Amino acid sequence: MRFDGGLYAHAGDVSTYPQVDEWRDEAKLLDEAGFTSVWVAEHHFFWDGWATPTPPNPILAGADLAAHTQRIRIGQCGVCLPDWHPIRVAEDIAMLDHLSNGRVDFGIIKGLNSRVNGNFNIHADRRNKACNTALFLESLDLVVKAWTEEAFTHHGKFYRFPMPGWKDVSTHTEDSRYYNSDGELIAMSVLPKPRQKPHPPIWQMADSLESHETAAERGIKVMCWGQSLEGTREVWTHYRDVAGRYGRQLEQGEDVAMMRPTYVAPTQEEAERDMREGINALYDGSLGRARWGREAFLASYETLTDEDLSCDWFDFLMRHDAIVVGSPEHVAEKIELFRDELACRHFTIYMALAGMDYRKMLRSLTLFSEKVKPSFETTS
Repeated sequence: MRFDGGLYAHAGDVSTYPQVDEWRDEAKLLDEAGFTSVWVAEHHFFWDGWATPTPPNPILAGADLAAHTQRIRIGQCGVCLPDWHPIRVAEDIAMLDHLSNGRVDFGIIKGLNSRVNGNFNIHADRRNKACNTALFLESLDLVVKAWTEEAFTHHGKFYRFPMPGWKDVSTHTEDSRYYNSDGELIAMSVLPKPRQKPHPPIWQMADSLESHETAAERGIKVMCWGQSLEGTREVWTHYRDVAGRYGRQLEQGEDVAMMRPTYVAPTQEEAERDMREGINALYDGSLGRARWGREAFLASYETLTDEDLSCDWFDFLMRHDAIVVGSPEHVAEKIELFRDELACRHFTIYMALAGMDYRKMLRSLTLFSEKVKPSFETTS
């Protein structure tokens, strides 16, 4: 089984932000413990600390982490494509791939924080879902085109390359790949191309059936975060089935990954005591007690019970295996459950948990590395 990790982000507290030394130390620890990738989120406008004040530019932060590690891959969870210019994304990720000696996992997302909406790009406003999705997909197409085509053109809804009517005065206008007979630019190229060929693995951070379907259609891997056990089963099965219709015959659990808020303590009681208040604060702050917030974690065929609606977030998420909190034995049992029930072969630790002492988070990561991870090292 593949194990990855994220960065601890002091969710709910920006008083010491940014925690550059902590992020470097966490990446080094993950690297030394044999984790495959470290994933860096992109968030903006979290002046009140909710939910995760992580680096606003995961590509820039990833370059620093690559310089302080040796083997671990560098992922983004993810680059919010609608908020970026796609050519800059293509250039920056390709450069990071070279700076890291080919260690990039390219993670993408449509958007997360509703405060961002159209503040970077008016067409990215997530209140217009159709427009946001169209911009996301066109941007992704452009990134891949820039990586894989030597001389490319693009005429889309949001972008057109090259700009029409531009005439170059250089001495290289005789290259018919890029210029017509009177020197007008008719195609363009982006440098550098990625070190990995044809390009770094592409991962979409997604939870919904719709997003899993889109990823499967385009041959993109998926990492899900906010799902129950049954919710994960539903979206992963749908991903596999859709991929099959597009000529990719996958086994259950192939090309998909699970990210879960994860915390390990010496005993079950201590782990739950450490995490309950922070989990409740994190989810109350972002989702409140609205019924739809809890329904979003469940499969379409699951129904909220009265107990689901009356309990706190911590007990709700524990009951539905949407978080993994406990002793090393308990955490190992849960990952074994995911492996056996869902054919999970790729598990990522999410560590941006509210109210947690940093030293306890390091202890949790150490316990996971020493007491949990070794049990699965020979498991495919």
